[in-house]
Amino acid sequence: MRVLLVYYTGTYNTRYLTDMLIGELEERGHRAERVEIARGVPPADTSGYDMIGFGYPIYGFNSPLPFNRYVKKLKIGAGQKFFIYKNSGETFAMNNASSRILLRRMRAKGAVFSGEYHFVMPYNIHFPFDKDFVREILFEDRKLLKVLVHDLESGRAPKIASNIVYNAAAAAVSVQKIGGAVNSFFYRVDPEKCVNCGLCVKNCPEQNISQKDGRITFGHRCDMCMRCSFFCPTNAIDIGFLQGWKVNGDYRLAELDRLGPPDSPYITAESKGFYKCFINHFSDIDKRYAELIDAEDDK
Repeated sequence: MRVLLVYYTGTYNTRYLTDMLIGELEERGHRAERVEIARGVPPADTSGYDMIGFGYPIYGFNSPLPFNRYVKKLKIGAGQKFFIYKNSGETFAMNNASSRILLRRMRAKGAVFSGEYHFVMPYNIHFPFDKDFVREILFEDRKLLKVLVHDLESGRAPKIASNIVYNAAAAAVSVQKIGGAVNSFFYRVDPEKCVNCGLCVKNCPEQNISQKDGRITFGHRCDMCMRCSFFCPTNAIDIGFLQGWKVNGDYRLAELDRLGPPDSPYITAESKGFYKCFINHFSDIDKRYAELIDAEDDK
């Protein structure tokens, strides 16, 4: 297969997933190319590909606005096969509705659905994930990636079921439509902490941050991806109304990935509270991966 991966990434979780997915595809003898969505990136030429993969992080139970705007501009031929690989820091059921806009647009273009997959990646907002939890997440993600590639090869197209309640609720809380623009009026940089490294200016996918005479200023087309505050080396950025939920600091995913899973499972049948949602999710991945291994052994 010749596969095109079109994705949006905030704090590089989706980019890391894309790196892993390309590795899996190439290991199976397929060709994979990528387009990372950012302001100014022209619509990709999708002709000639056997499959298009759409990747995005889930923001408040929705796909990011820059992702939606970009996909709307794409010329997709009738009969074009596509799949979705989305990610979030939790597996709550309302996340099932996040692809509704993408799916509606692909149906309108006559594209053929070839599967949807929900990966877990660590939070860049709310609270930081424990490193052992991140190791377990990446271990499960790698299993799901193998399942994904096998499904593409075999023609299996699993769906993530949503419903009218989830769709309506997700639409109701899609505050990113105005939230980033409003909240950006309250972004501040602590001059005592800022070292004028310029990382926030250079790396903003919306080109929304500028620097003049050592002063950082924010525009009002923020998508609240958290890249600026998450990677600020001196934790100098105040993110307005979300300051109490701010997470600062690179997880160093590649390093944790190389370590493999933790010595003891982080998620167990006794996991409670926030972590309870991962029990069935990881169990389902393990089941599908075991079925894949059994099928490979039978060949």
